[in-house]
Amino acid sequence: MTDDQQALLDHLAAALAADPRIRSAWLSGSFGKGAGDAWSDVDLTIVVDDPDLAACLRDCADGVIAVPATVFSHIVHGRIFSGITPGWSRFDLAFLTAAEFARQDGAGLAPLLGDAAARPPPRPPGADADLPARIERLVCEFLRVLGLSPVCIGRGEWLVGQQGVELLRGMLVELMLEENGVPRSARGAKRLNGFLSEGQRSTLEALPAPAAERQSLIDAQSRIARRFLAHARPLAERLGAPWPAAFEAATRDHLRRELGVEI
Repeated sequence: MTDDQQALLDHLAAALAADPRIRSAWLSGSFGKGAGDAWSDVDLTIVVDDPDLAACLRDCADGVIAVPATVFSHIVHGRIFSGITPGWSRFDLAFLTAAEFARQDGAGLAPLLGDAAARPPPRPPGADADLPARIERLVCEFLRVLGLSPVCIGRGEWLVGQQGVELLRGMLVELMLEENGVPRSARGAKRLNGFLSEGQRSTLEALPAPAAERQSLIDAQSRIARRFLAHARPLAERLGAPWPAAFEAATRDHLRRELGVEI
């Protein structure tokens, strides 16, 4: 944790300690997991009584709880006060009731205020029962977006085509994370390196960023599609996930007919 991050954490802790409604506060997010770095935001999980939850969120926004000054703040999901300071330090304050807190994974929480013994137990890893269905949905969505590419190319919508390629690339990343067994709770919006193998990273980094023209878009999406299907089919077989064979065959025929592309 940098000096600026520590100063931000100290400010937040003092502001929360001064409010009698706060039952406990916990360092969470990447720092709570021991994986924070100089670019991480400061995440806190805060336990309050149910009747106080909405008021605490409102009081953060109104300055009644003396959080650091912000140039931007908003309330997310009716539970999280998220702020950015003038120096662009970032913090998220997640307010939970005691019942909600009890369902958290204690492995990602470090005590800040209150009774450290109140931390919920670590959640043991278990089988991901939804994974086969999730892979099936991901494969179908990939084929659907891939199959729409002739629409963009036929209309000469190069910018939309570039957005479509980025969607396909994002789904390839998602597939690799699922392939590696990375739980969704462990992922970060601004972290990938530690969750991918060296080979996966090399594959993704080598994918071309398509120019806004027909052939570049076709080449980029074809390359992503081949990589995706090469990873998806073995994973689906290993998990016993249904494979949309008819949809895949129809999409291959569609791309061959409309664009002269073999994937």
